[in-house]
Amino acid sequence: MNVKNKIVLVTGAAKGIGLATVKRLLKKEAKVILWDFQADDLANTVQSLKNEGHDVFSQVCDVTNKQQVYANADIIRQEVGEVDILINNAGTVYTGYMLDRTDEELENMINVNFTSMIYTIRAFLPSMLDRNFGHVINISSASALVGAPKLAIYAATKWGVMGLTESLRLEAIKMGKKGVKFSSIHPNFIKKGLFRGTKLNFLGNILAPGIKDHDAVAKVIMNRAIRLGFHSPKVPWVMNQLTLLRALIPSSLLVKLGSLYGADNMMDKYKGYEDGR
Repeated sequence: MNVKNKIVLVTGAAKGIGLATVKRLLKKEAKVILWDFQADDLANTVQSLKNEGHDVFSQVCDVTNKQQVYANADIIRQEVGEVDILINNAGTVYTGYMLDRTDEELENMINVNFTSMIYTIRAFLPSMLDRNFGHVINISSASALVGAPKLAIYAATKWGVMGLTESLRLEAIKMGKKGVKFSSIHPNFIKKGLFRGTKLNFLGNILAPGIKDHDAVAKVIMNRAIRLGFHSPKVPWVMNQLTLLRALIPSSLLVKLGSLYGADNMMDKYKGYEDGR
């Protein structure tokens, strides 16, 4: 799809993968709508983009609040138009053993990473189906391909995102709406931002290297998902090995392989988001 003059909504757009994707969309002359729940971050990002000469539409939105999602969606339809591309990027993570986290933390992670997508998709998919045109892009993770210690609920949400995306694609096909596309994006951990401090050993960095920055994921979203329509691009490409390994070797051997390249300890020095974008 050519994004020029297309209306694109990006959630979690004030920083990270969301902001990197916004910048690439603007370079291709898309009409971009930014959602983020952090008002100050969103205001600073929008001002920075305007200083660069870009015209964007933005709304503060907590995507876990379905009333706010639906109300914002109505405003978009009235003031901007029908959304052509929805990029569900908002996400969060709490690391550590599942039993060491509170119910509230785990519930929030489920709501941000998975449940919120139900609301945003229900808000914008009907119009796409009516027009038989559109694209829903959901940010999943390499954690949807293989589990990892200290990421149990995070991985569960990302497996859910993958299943949701695939099933919606099949529903659209069954309804005869092949013009509506669905993609899930599966990046390995990024060395800055939300997963700062995540680290594999020497062998792991060869077999499953981390991603240097957010723009590497944004590039895949633009080129492999939007432009080429790939269903589930992996970032980097070598992460496709995980899908192949799951099909070819027993789960017990996959666990041992993960230990060999340091997956058991990858979250032990996790630091999380640093200042910056």
